[in-house]
Amino acid sequence: MVSPANLAALAVLAMLLAVPQSNARAQTKVIRRIGTDSVVVVPGDIYAAGGFHRWLLGDNYRDEWTTPITVPVLNLRSFHGGLVPTKTGGGMQAKSLRFVAPDSSEFVFRQVRKTNLFLTDQYKRTIIWYIVRDEGSASHPTGALAAAPMLGVADVLHASPQLYFMPDDPLLGEFRKEFAGILGMVEEHPSVPKKGRAFADADKIIDSEELLDAINKDSESQVDARALLTARMMDLLLGDNDRHPDQWDWARLSKKDNAPWEPIPTDRDKAFVSYEGVVLSLARLLVPSLVTFDQRYPNPTHLFANAGEFDRRLLGSLDQGVWDSVAVSLTQRITDPVIDRAVQAMPPEYAKGSREVAAKLKVRRDRLRGAANRYYHELWRVADIHGSDADDQATVVRSGEGIVDVRIQSGNQLYFVRRFKVAETKEIRIYLHGGNDRATVEGSAGRSIPVRIIGGNGTNTFTDLSTVGGKRNPTHFYDAGNVEGLKYAKDTVDEKKNLDMAFNHRFNRRPWIRAYGELIPPQTDNGSTMRFEPSVHSQRGLGIYPTIGVTRYGYGFRAVPYSTMAHADFSYGMGSGRMRVRTAFDKRFEGSDVHIPVTAHMSQFEIVQFHGFGNDVPDLRGRFYDVRQRQWQLFPAIGKSFSPVSDISLGPIVRYTKTDSLVNRFITQQRPYGFTQFGQAGLRLKMHLDSRYVSDTLKPRFLVDVTGSAYPGIWDAVDAYESADAWAAAFFTLPVAKKPVLALRAGGKKLWGSFPYFDAAFLGGSETFRTEEKQRYAGDASLYGTTELRIPLAKFPLILPLDVGAIGFVDAGRVYLNGDSPGGWHTAAGGGFWVGYLNPGTNFNVLFTNNSDRRVTTNIGFAF
Repeated sequence: MVSPANLAALAVLAMLLAVPQSNARAQTKVIRRIGTDSVVVVPGDIYAAGGFHRWLLGDNYRDEWTTPITVPVLNLRSFHGGLVPTKTGGGMQAKSLRFVAPDSSEFVFRQVRKTNLFLTDQYKRTIIWYIVRDEGSASHPTGALAAAPMLGVADVLHASPQLYFMPDDPLLGEFRKEFAGILGMVEEHPSVPKKGRAFADADKIIDSEELLDAINKDSESQVDARALLTARMMDLLLGDNDRHPDQWDWARLSKKDNAPWEPIPTDRDKAFVSYEGVVLSLARLLVPSLVTFDQRYPNPTHLFANAGEFDRRLLGSLDQGVWDSVAVSLTQRITDPVIDRAVQAMPPEYAKGSREVAAKLKVRRDRLRGAANRYYHELWRVADIHGSDADDQATVVRSGEGIVDVRIQSGNQLYFVRRFKVAETKEIRIYLHGGNDRATVEGSAGRSIPVRIIGGNGTNTFTDLSTVGGKRNPTHFYDAGNVEGLKYAKDTVDEKKNLDMAFNHRFNRRPWIRAYGELIPPQTDNGSTMRFEPSVHSQRGLGIYPTIGVTRYGYGFRAVPYSTMAHADFSYGMGSGRMRVRTAFDKRFEGSDVHIPVTAHMSQFEIVQFHGFGNDVPDLRGRFYDVRQRQWQLFPAIGKSFSPVSDISLGPIVRYTKTDSLVNRFITQQRPYGFTQFGQAGLRLKMHLDSRYVSDTLKPRFLVDVTGSAYPGIWDAVDAYESADAWAAAFFTLPVAKKPVLALRAGGKKLWGSFPYFDAAFLGGSETFRTEEKQRYAGDASLYGTTELRIPLAKFPLILPLDVGAIGFVDAGRVYLNGDSPGGWHTAAGGGFWVGYLNPGTNFNVLFTNNSDRRVTTNIGFAF
């Protein structure tokens, strides 16, 4: 199967000539020097591009990146009394250099052009690597200069960056090689030195990691939520899509221990970010956070994809009235003259582009309230409210038609107050965490928002005095009484995927949950996602057939891995005119591994040829053996999951199969049982066990798949019959060079009683015997086995990082009819190579076999 990512990669193959292939250089291109104080530089000459390149990958801010600008040279001896470099810092994309001044204040120098990519090293020298590097042009080189004046008008604590060229100065010391000759921005680093002036005269400044620990511990630490909301609306106005928790510091401006923490946004290099061009428009379907900066706002949840849980935690006490008030205030304060003066802070050589940015900002400002309102409703569809590890008291009052008031205090300090409305919020979850906590729910309402209260470790006392629609005790309580042993820990798997996103998730602090008989990290438990799944396949009798599928996942409280799954796909055989429509639905339940899967299909793909029964039917081919069949099937079941990829289910199955009576066809002459119309109903058991999700690939892995069906003699079934179909595979990574994999598979099928021809034990095709066509042999029983040795050989960059390997195989199989199997075992052997992208399921395989009729076979993905 070809994944969406691979299809997108193939679509950009034409960019081989369009994307510059030189290595990124850290140094900035200097056009000329103006005395000793200034230089004329080109911030990012690597982003120069022609018309076709721009059409593919966007204009973005290429004109700004490639326009020579005059920049002052940073004088390390005179700036703020003299700067001494101390250490490097920064994130994944660019390092920064920290300095200290004589008054102990700290400054940071950040590169304007990012020289590192978020991609891993295996992507180096691939087209994807160059495309991602080229998308640095989507960031405005000096957007931070324009953002600072507007943040000042909004009364948001911030640093004011200045653009400088770093000289090749011996004062850089050990950092000289890495930072000399670079265009960057210098700004004060938020800090409180032991001696000297503190940033914003703060008493204390901490980072977001320290803040999270503090607000989890007790109620003494609270954030100035309105100030944070003001800063977040400025992020919305500026179109900054990189505001994850690590991009914030927090200042306490008073010596009082309970003074609120004021937000300080840092590292403003994504202001006005705009990912344009055809390729990025397509990529945006898979990665919505690749936003554009225009007069129309993108979906705010996409813009703030890496900060949603951060916002839900820290802005949770603010209702819509506060959001509206802040939006209106900013709309009035960020006037046209404010915007015009702000963009004038950028180099005068950018005047034309700066006017365009200003025009967009003015329209966005006028639309700010609407965009903020949209984000508000997205955030609070499900409200997660968090207490602390101290002793907390939660009071919930239901009133009116769907009004719920929530108050949380610790001792005499009331630190959370919020009114929720049923039109805005569909569920409220209150996590009280550690400590000896109490919760009381009272009031009466005709309808109300569902409320869940989760106690956490400690002694938890819950009382529900409320009624909803006349029903008593409607509140859901968890962890009542004496509770210990609940686990709170980082999700290391999540951190390996994306450290910034994992940090964002940690702000929605939840205990680990029990699923599959073990404790697992908290999962996504609200909202929904949609996944588009195109693929391409081929099969004799069908030709090449594309499949277009879509899956929607809905998430709910402690429903693992989702609450609902709905899937539909459509396939069409381009050479045969046949089609297939498949649907699936799965319902999961809170705190349970039991679920209800339902599948249904209408398919013309199930049987494409029939040669008759027996292990030695003549080796004849052609349209004479083709079958035109339509099958409708419905299979609802009850299932139980043992892991994310292992499951067992049991349920009734209903099928109706119609086979066309075409002239000059073998099946029309033979008219086997089940021809032409056959309706049946029975019971089916399915079991799938898979250990391949285990991360340690050196351990032996296994896969077992079993299907058992029983059909009584009803409808068109003259007599009852049963079938059992099973196969197992094992994978062993050999502890030698290149880490080859030995893969073994064995399986078979057995039927008892009179069965329709289309349920026969077939042999042929990649699932059973790869060198023969699918459904080549048919019987009432089958056995097959295969051995493969897969040897990785090399990696090389192209569009994507590709793996190349060799493969050798031996297959054997036979079918039986009434206990006889004339002709014995069919065997095949061969070898070849594969080219794949990271995941073996994406491999393109070429095999050379000893079958004279199928000397060469190709397929996507390993056979098993």
